[in-house]
Amino acid sequence: MKKKKIGTLGLGLMIIISLIQCKTEQVKEIKPQLDAYFEQQEGNLGEGDKPGYSMIITKKDSIIYKRIFGSADLDKKTPITETTIFDIASTSKQFTGMAIALLEEQGKININDKIIKYLPDLSEAMSNITVYQLVHHTSGIRDWPTLFALKGWQPEKPLSLDEIYDILKKQKRLNFTPGTEFSYSNSNYNLLAKIVEAVTDTSFESWVHDNIFVPLVMENTYFAKNNNLVENTVANSYYFDGNEYVPFDNNLNAYGSSSLMSNTSDMLKWMTNFNNKIIGGNVAFNKITQKGNLSNSETIDYGYGLYITELKGKKAYYHDGAWGGYRSGIVFFPEESVGIVFLSNNGTLNPQKIIIDIAEILFGDKTEKKTKESMSTEQKINDEFFSLCAGKYQQVDDKNCYLIFFKEDDEYFLNMYNNNYKLYAKSDSVYFVKEAEAEFVFHLRKGEVNSHTLEQNGNSYLALRVEEDKKETNINYNNLTGTFYSRELDVNYEIRYENEQLIIHCTVFPEDLILEHSEDMTFQSNSGLIQSISFLEKTGEITSISISNPRAKNIIFEKRN
Repeated sequence: MKKKKIGTLGLGLMIIISLIQCKTEQVKEIKPQLDAYFEQQEGNLGEGDKPGYSMIITKKDSIIYKRIFGSADLDKKTPITETTIFDIASTSKQFTGMAIALLEEQGKININDKIIKYLPDLSEAMSNITVYQLVHHTSGIRDWPTLFALKGWQPEKPLSLDEIYDILKKQKRLNFTPGTEFSYSNSNYNLLAKIVEAVTDTSFESWVHDNIFVPLVMENTYFAKNNNLVENTVANSYYFDGNEYVPFDNNLNAYGSSSLMSNTSDMLKWMTNFNNKIIGGNVAFNKITQKGNLSNSETIDYGYGLYITELKGKKAYYHDGAWGGYRSGIVFFPEESVGIVFLSNNGTLNPQKIIIDIAEILFGDKTEKKTKESMSTEQKINDEFFSLCAGKYQQVDDKNCYLIFFKEDDEYFLNMYNNNYKLYAKSDSVYFVKEAEAEFVFHLRKGEVNSHTLEQNGNSYLALRVEEDKKETNINYNNLTGTFYSRELDVNYEIRYENEQLIIHCTVFPEDLILEHSEDMTFQSNSGLIQSISFLEKTGEITSISISNPRAKNIIFEKRN
């Protein structure tokens, strides 16, 4: 009997040793490729001291690769370490999603309840929105960064969750009927944070700290209230202005959607939880990793703060984030128990592309099976709709940039700066280019497409169709001038006609916005902030203007006497 026990123990040790050796061999195989890849990336950033990143690749509960580069503080030349803390921006939405799932388990939240049950002071426009629609970005609620930008808010100015909530309470309209579309809006997750506060009778940051961070021993993960942080532990944020790296003052406290501070050491513990499910268990994880649905039962690739997608043919849970010069990206491959965490203070880096490149090294397809090169879900291009989009466009904020969309044989292309790029479809009106990690959102109005928005690296760039024989419209510009007020934003815009230019003047804007005529009584802004501005009239008199942006549509400004 004793010999049998010893034999069983010996067999167990042999299995363990074999597994360790196997994992060691796998690490040895990929390390040279990963080293070469990151050396090239670092070389592309140029010479001298520069902001950088901290990244890890995990397998179950272990780090199988890590890479640290650059400075947390350029003035002090403080090096980044695996304990350096970064703002992970929108990557933090998955923690909000987990909070909702845990409170569902406790019976404190019903995902199908109307949100006014928990937040009764919201406007009538939000009365039919459910918690489910907030979670999956199908509510139609306008995105708060656009709303505040239209008020003249600059990203380095302080902003709190309560201020975000106050402006959302004033919104009288939505972008679309709840449940009918998917449209990513940070506002959804700020409202989820307020719901957590309502049902727990405590602050969102305290509840998440006590119920998620403490059990996982994530001692360096917290929601920042201000910039008075421990010296040499938090990386400064930097963006490149074309000549040098410039620091970005981070004063945002948008709990729920962003503003979470963490480091790769703590995110290792979060990645481990995807595997062992210490927090949440199978029930919560099944919720947060389940795709959402529209009211017509169409599936969308967004769960509880995570994109549920495929990468290199592997099932993946993914999210990235960008704020100021902070960049972050996290992905977990459940079938392989592999996680990637990338945290950076260098605004020139693209976490999504880096993660895709890492996945290529880890899971490069050795068969003839075609794998996806993009986080976007690829669909067949609707040829009928593309015929409306085809043509030449000029970017509003870069008059030297022309984009030509065309079809050749059975494939679709974009020509930009004399280079052709193959197009793929995410939906009928959204196309993407794999090489550039860029999306083009086309705007259909009255059966015609005359503009599109390029979405890239968290920025939006409006482009207008170039008309070969554009007809001059007889407009009395002086009749369009005056002062217009938005109750939803609590801001005045003054429309002026000066030096043969129609402009928007607002005391909170750093400079006037030039309006360029599009069609009928609709204009476009040269800033990219305003996709369109339409003048509305009654009995021949201008009574109001309607302003739209891809993430905040049909905001009414009434003309004041």
